[in-house]
Amino acid sequence: MRLLFVGDINLGEYYLTFGHGPRTTLETVDIFEDLRDIFKGADVIAGNLEASLTNNKLDINNPERVVLRGDPKKAEYLRSSGFNVLQVANNHTVQHGREGFDETVEALRQSKILPVGLAGQEMEVINVGGETVGFYAASDVPDNTNKKQLSYQKLDSHLIERIKKSVAKVDYLFVMFHWGLEESTVPMDYQLALIDELVEAGVTGIIGSHPHLFYEVWKQGNSIVAPSLGNFVFDLCWDHRLLKTGILDIVIDGNGLQAKVWPVEITQDGAVPRSVGVVQNVDDSLKLYDLGPSMEKQAIRKINYFIRNFFRGQVKLKAKFILHKAINNLSVMIKR
Repeated sequence: MRLLFVGDINLGEYYLTFGHGPRTTLETVDIFEDLRDIFKGADVIAGNLEASLTNNKLDINNPERVVLRGDPKKAEYLRSSGFNVLQVANNHTVQHGREGFDETVEALRQSKILPVGLAGQEMEVINVGGETVGFYAASDVPDNTNKKQLSYQKLDSHLIERIKKSVAKVDYLFVMFHWGLEESTVPMDYQLALIDELVEAGVTGIIGSHPHLFYEVWKQGNSIVAPSLGNFVFDLCWDHRLLKTGILDIVIDGNGLQAKVWPVEITQDGAVPRSVGVVQNVDDSLKLYDLGPSMEKQAIRKINYFIRNFFRGQVKLKAKFILHKAINNLSVMIKR
């Protein structure tokens, strides 16, 4: 059995890359072309879908209605590329409303991709060669558009108990969590404590997202732990660390669980992941990248990137974004 896990997938565009990010690039480019040999033969290819696939309330002249929005038709592209499990428990899948979230889920299902992380969703099970693989997904990242997180599964104590009780129901169980802190270059203490708890319970793999950085991967007991797989297709291009990622490649057979990581760099304004370097085995642990002690000065990096690339793509939409941002900031200052 062979399973591949990747990080955050955004088939839309962030404010800073309107008109030259993933959504635009996808119109003319097979963005996974360089990775197809790696994808070949995998029984499961899973990732975190970090933007909705919806046309709900789309207004091409409003940056807030355009940002992080992929075309629902691209679900078919994801499936034809090999993806068959995608996490939808994250704050950006609901950025365009409950209807947008529901359309995203339906687009995945119509394309034969299993969405995991719906609110109240029971363990999803895939049969691979006569063995069963279970999946749970959840998020503990607050969502600005829906504080109650009614669409996707919360990462809470109730879910943890359900996960523990499900271990014995399948041959292998993987959990995918949207968690942690974007500014942190290492896992937080509560994440490490929960990892210990789930490894002790017998969970096969703990796979994380949200920090947008590719953390250290390690084996712990009989489990594989990847607290954050970083970005995979995402136009956060102002810091080189946000473009360094990898594909976690897991094989489970009579010899147990073996894991390796294919180093990947995201090119073309965050739209095209490319294999770079030599595949690395995860013996005890593997730290592909030196992420440094912090992610300070991100605001300055963003501004510099935005200025350098302002006259590319949809300039009018970028200008409207800046205007709206300025008005909102002025409004906040006046209220104070």
